[in-house]
Amino acid sequence: MTAPATCACGRPLRDPVSVARGLGPVCHRRLNGPPPTVRTPAAEISPGQTALELQPLQPTLWSV
Repeated sequence: MTAPATCACGRPLRDPVSVARGLGPVCHRRLNGPPPTVRTPAAEISPGQTALELQPLQPTLWSV
């Protein structure tokens, strides 16, 4: 019996998740992009960390 291989590059697959989807982790990232990042809401900032208040920006000669 031959080892299962990726559909994209033909490398052998060893992980059960990779075998089920037919792609290894490298090919999966290349075809689907990186996983989305989760941003932490301001209400969940850990103690000891400070949040900077937003300052209104004034237009300058260089920004016009």
